[in-house]
Amino acid sequence: MKILLLAFIACFIMSYSFGQNNFIQIEANKTLGLFSFLETSSGQLGTSSSFQKFINDSLKNDQQFVQLVETYSKLNLNYSLRRQEFPNDRYSSTTAKDLLWIAASNSSNIDDFNERIIGLLPHQTQVQLITMFKKAEPYYTTLIWEKEQENITRIQNQLEPYKDQIKHLYLNISQFYNTSWDTSIPFKIMLYPIPLRNGNTTAIPKGNALICGFLSNNEKDYKDRLGVIIHEMCHILYKEQQPDVQHQIDEWFATSKSPYASLAYSFFDEALATVLGNGWAFKQLHNGIDTNEWYNNKHIDGFAHALFPLTESYLVDGKHIDQEFVNQAIDLFEKKFPKATEETAILMNSLQLFANTDKEEEINAIADGIHTYFNIRSMWLSTPTLSKESKETFDKKNTTKLFIIESDNINTLKGIQETFPHINIQTPLNTIRVIKDDTSKSTIIIMNMNSIDNLNSAYKILSDITYLENEMTYKIQ
Repeated sequence: MKILLLAFIACFIMSYSFGQNNFIQIEANKTLGLFSFLETSSGQLGTSSSFQKFINDSLKNDQQFVQLVETYSKLNLNYSLRRQEFPNDRYSSTTAKDLLWIAASNSSNIDDFNERIIGLLPHQTQVQLITMFKKAEPYYTTLIWEKEQENITRIQNQLEPYKDQIKHLYLNISQFYNTSWDTSIPFKIMLYPIPLRNGNTTAIPKGNALICGFLSNNEKDYKDRLGVIIHEMCHILYKEQQPDVQHQIDEWFATSKSPYASLAYSFFDEALATVLGNGWAFKQLHNGIDTNEWYNNKHIDGFAHALFPLTESYLVDGKHIDQEFVNQAIDLFEKKFPKATEETAILMNSLQLFANTDKEEEINAIADGIHTYFNIRSMWLSTPTLSKESKETFDKKNTTKLFIIESDNINTLKGIQETFPHINIQTPLNTIRVIKDDTSKSTIIIMNMNSIDNLNSAYKILSDITYLENEMTYKIQ
């Protein structure tokens, strides 16, 4: 009996240890790589421009592939799922595409992927998507997958010794975020190769998957991936804070009397992921601060560097985000960007966008185009402008409100004016007008144009304006 008991205990310990050691998993699969290949080829948001150039340079003369990419770019994969119990200013929704990424990261092949995504998309859209996956697979196999097996194995072996350190960092960071994560659900580091030595890479967190592109021709790229992995883990832990924690943080920012509070909040998630992943975690892994740029955006990079001493002190003391941390973060943001309340790039980081068009291709052009010119964390788009649902949000406080008026111009301006009787909304045709609304503590931007064809010109003009001054009007060329 004693021998059997000891054997049972030994087996239990081995099983427990094995489970714990598998909390961090490092994988690569062809289906995920293929999904990234199609997303990148069609220039979707969050993809690598360097990878896209490589694909286009390799296949630009193949008309069948060019047509495939064009067709893929027109698929609607962004149906939204609302999480009602979470704050509106946090991750209150997810999209079908998010769930497609998760399914792809767990799929052994296209047919397996096809079964996993049933119900996420309309049936015909799913049929089209799978057809395009199968048509694109030979291109991906020949151009990338078969050639990169050795490099995939190399980076997996390079990252493998860091798994215990990543797990240790996770324990500190999850405590800081005040997030509980069931460790029976592993974090999966999902890798896909970008067959270049230099260039830009991207990474996205989806569910428990940290999806990372890596420069497969650069043998030292794994060092950069380590910071990226922690960075994306931070986004997941921030997103998965309990609703009461999210509402508490939301309230601390909302009740702050600082005019910089809402702007600091709009950069908070990305700055924290950067300071923790690219700053603090890098220091733990490599015994020194990374002297290079942490994030390819001056506002996120600057805010993260400003937050570093405060965040490190909280981690050392085992403290989680509290009201004092939020208040100091707002103060640090103000000191770093004293003209943030007027700076276009900061004001456009989080916005409400209103338009009149009901044509899907024009709505997509509005949404995609604005991401071309601005780094946007969150955007709420509503059409038509004067619908009941839209007008109910006109008085939302501390947001940038962008009105794109490309049709029914006179009536739309009249309707907006009725909602904001205390300010002069009138905007000449083919101009951009900026108005500071003290009542809603918001910046209102009106683009009044005679055609949707002027949209890119308007975006370009707005992006070239460094600071938005009250009552200024700019002509759309």
